[in-house]
Amino acid sequence: MIAADTSRTYIYLKALIENDILPNHVIVLVNDDSKLKPGQANSSSKEKLIETLKESLIPFSISNYGDINSQELISLIKQRQEDIFIYSGFGGVLLRSEVLNAGKLFLHIHGGFLPNYKGSTTNYYSILNENTVGASSIFLTKDIDCGPVIQRKKFPIPADKSTIDHIYDSEVRSQVLIDTLKNYILKGKFEFELEDNSGGETFYIIHPVLKHISILGN
Repeated sequence: MIAADTSRTYIYLKALIENDILPNHVIVLVNDDSKLKPGQANSSSKEKLIETLKESLIPFSISNYGDINSQELISLIKQRQEDIFIYSGFGGVLLRSEVLNAGKLFLHIHGGFLPNYKGSTTNYYSILNENTVGASSIFLTKDIDCGPVIQRKKFPIPADKSTIDHIYDSEVRSQVLIDTLKNYILKGKFEFELEDNSGGETFYIIHPVLKHISILGN
């Protein structure tokens, strides 16, 4: 698992532990900047994440290179024996070709129902359009959110929509992550629900006014 010290990573990790699906090894990406990166709710996420890993006896290493595309981190990924990594990086970061060509697969849970909602902050758009949120599991490719879909699911909106960014979005993604891994364990392979993930619409970071409307609306 590649795990940035974010609230999403912590929720993923708790779900994996609760379902007794433990990563073989976790590479923790640390943010040494005083400014929070996208996906970080507070500056104490690193300590909480590492404490959880220790308590669950999950082997881990810490990378001071928070950028997944850094040469140092690419070398570390290549040295690992695992073929598949659960990817939970900092928000808004795209994996460049050198990472994608490192001989590994990166399992990502997209916060949106694919292929309808690709891109960033898509669940706010789906709330505006159809009053649901979604999550989809894919392997990352060079094209944004265009890998074949392993599993996808729509969820009702939470009672408190102010929890979407750091809690609810991560919780629904973790459900799809667990379902995807359980199915893999059961069948010994990944089965794709949607081989052709072309089409749909790509969204960009939602305007604060639209985000406010989606939170306050019924």
